[in-house]
Amino acid sequence: MSLTIDEIYESIGQNVIENLPTEWLEAFIDAERSTDDALKLSGGYSSIDSEFTSFKFRKFDRRIVDEFHELYSIMTKEGNQHKWNRAKFKLAPDGKFSIDFDWDQALADEVENLNS
Repeated sequence: MSLTIDEIYESIGQNVIENLPTEWLEAFIDAERSTDDALKLSGGYSSIDSEFTSFKFRKFDRRIVDEFHELYSIMTKEGNQHKWNRAKFKLAPDGKFSIDFDWDQALADEVENLNS
């Protein structure tokens, strides 16, 4: 069963929350999609004392990778051509989030050169 975009966003947010301490100011995940099967995640959170801590993604539920792939699939379906290879998901303690999608041509060129 496929998820809707809203369900994917909610699930990503929940996965992030499950990997945060009790008090935090902002959390984010950067997703870099280099090929159909490759996804690199990085990110972390700022604590109330302004320290930044990187996430240990091995502790995340594996579904987060599948959900970023599903987002890409939904966004690039026929008639909905929003290609991206970088996404940034930001989450605030009040539950508000934003997600930005970008196309990085330099990354696309690098992947193409590696695959030729």
